[in-house]
Amino acid sequence: MDKTHFLFIFFMMVFILPSATAYLGEFPMNSCVDIKVLSNCSSVDLSIVETNTQTYVIDAAMQNIAGQTFNYTFCNTTALGEYKYLWDENCVDCSGGLCGNNFEVTLSGVKKSSTLIISDIFLIILISLLIFILYQGYKKTDYSESDNKIGEAHDGKWSKTIMKTMGNNLMRNSFLWYYSLGWLLLIVLKDLLYNFNTLEIYNFFTLFTDIYSFGMFLVIIVWIGVLINHFTYITDLVQDLNLGVDR
Repeated sequence: MDKTHFLFIFFMMVFILPSATAYLGEFPMNSCVDIKVLSNCSSVDLSIVETNTQTYVIDAAMQNIAGQTFNYTFCNTTALGEYKYLWDENCVDCSGGLCGNNFEVTLSGVKKSSTLIISDIFLIILISLLIFILYQGYKKTDYSESDNKIGEAHDGKWSKTIMKTMGNNLMRNSFLWYYSLGWLLLIVLKDLLYNFNTLEIYNFFTLFTDIYSFGMFLVIIVWIGVLINHFTYITDLVQDLNLGVDR
């Protein structure tokens, strides 16, 4: 075989094989998939759609949507994995790249992405590092005299005093920061499991994240109460300092 014939066969394989092994792609779980085929027949029946564990008997006519292109909308995508479908092989026409017979159902609707997985791992490390820095930076901080300093610095501008009080209160209640960062950490972990396409663990993390999110709501409510109490204390402190009362 000379070089010219070899190159001709190579290019034929490059352009023909992809169309002959067409693949519908990836779809999210519980979504509908438009199964499209290109047929030489005037009508086409879709026989079955099957996974590794289930077989759906269709035996229904596909809808002619344009010329020789036929479609059937399949919505029983409750299981993860590869789906294969069968139709009349005598009607196969691969010229348009629509003669494949499979598609895949994943949690996200896309194949596992190494880029997204690396990004999630990086975010997990970053959030964990922030939690560690906060803990190391504020575990020995003494706020016993901070209220007196805020009260003594009051110059009649309550907006400035309120901002100082809020900032001081945020730094005192480090649990709010830890809980918030923990919430972000759970969201990133859930996204990581989403990419790994592990349904059972993903469902557990979804439930745990929902419970944790409700806890976040309660933490914010409690913090607002603590903040209001702090504002009241600072207001009384400023009034006492104006009257010359020491605390």
